[in-house]
Amino acid sequence: MNKKLIFWVLCFLFSFFGFYLIEHLFTVKPQVISGNGNLGILVILLFTPVFISSWVYTFKLVKAKIVKDSKMTIAILVFSLACCVLLMIEMNDYTGELITALGGTPDNPESRIYRFGWFNQYTNSLYFNVYTFFLSHIITVILGILSAMRRKKIH
Repeated sequence: MNKKLIFWVLCFLFSFFGFYLIEHLFTVKPQVISGNGNLGILVILLFTPVFISSWVYTFKLVKAKIVKDSKMTIAILVFSLACCVLLMIEMNDYTGELITALGGTPDNPESRIYRFGWFNQYTNSLYFNVYTFFLSHIITVILGILSAMRRKKIH
């Protein structure tokens, strides 16, 4: 393996680890009462350069490796778009389940997150979860493909 590919794999894995930490360790479960504030913000800030690096290197890798076979490129693009749709459906279900478990939205006085706003220690996992991790990378792949198609004039 070349150095660029190794660096991409490391960025990808560390990025996934960051999403995992935020989702599983720095998001308070709906049934738990927390008054400690959102410690997940610190992890998000710490991992932001890793997340960005992972997306940038994914984009560059896809753009550099895109095949000249336009049928294969279109097939990868269509598959990626289908994956995005499926991930968005799953994210919608996940979000609905979490809001139900929390007792409603931040506007609902019966909710655990009443007056907290949408970004708090109970909702970190709405933004940092396995669905958003893969969705963000697949969108990056799509952008890399489109950029390569534009550059190579693949139709």
